[in-house]
Amino acid sequence: EGLLDELSSMSEADRVAYLESVQPVRMVLVKLRKVAFKIVNSTTLLLPSWRKTLADLQLPDKLIPRDVRTRWNSTFDMLDMAVKYRKAVDVFCADKE
Repeated sequence: EGLLDELSSMSEADRVAYLESVQPVRMVLVKLRKVAFKIVNSTTLLLPSWRKTLADLQLPDKLIPRDVRTRWNSTFDMLDMAVKYRKAVDVFCADKE
């Protein structure tokens, strides 16, 4: 109750334009969720590499919070961490080893 579905009130053309405009944001979220999951679940390869990247950049050792559907603020926490550690995320994702 009290919730409004904005998409249902849009015309088909507006809906398509809206979905196209938010697609880049959705893709960033998908990629960031995958990176966070892989770092935490790869304790022998990616986790040590993440920690080395943080140490090289002289950042505190911290994991990217996972986005959890049942926690209303977990997406914000994940994005907040990614923005603060953007340099580390960029270096980590660019490292092909």
